[in-house]
Amino acid sequence: MAERDGLGAPALGLRQYLLAVASKLDAPAWFCEVEVPATAYLALEQRLERFPDHETALLWDERDGWAAAVESASGEDVVVLAYLGEDLLPDPCAVAEFVRDLYGDKYPGQPDPPNFRRPGSADGFDERLAAYAGKNVCLPEGQA
Repeated sequence: MAERDGLGAPALGLRQYLLAVASKLDAPAWFCEVEVPATAYLALEQRLERFPDHETALLWDERDGWAAAVESASGEDVVVLAYLGEDLLPDPCAVAEFVRDLYGDKYPGQPDPPNFRRPGSADGFDERLAAYAGKNVCLPEGQA
């Protein structure tokens, strides 16, 4: 598959998944690109103690999944600090835990990209995304 329809079930599923992650993190802003290769950016309000002068963000792409990053000194690029590395589409609660650990004394995730898949491959990834379309991915605690 060379292109992903911005209105189809995989694109809607990606947006729904990202919305669930952003909601879990109270992210002030996020955006995504649904065409191959799909990517996303979630701004985080809190800065890392070890990088107090740099904005912090979560990045996602369909090759490596989630990564924690900080803006470079110029503010034009981002520098990846760690990859979550569990799965391309981990539960939003796992992403939130990754971020909590990042702000704590832990160094979560892994330093190298996991390289889960080749973007655009016919490997079932679009079907996984489509499963999130119209689905409440991560309900608040105590709700089923």
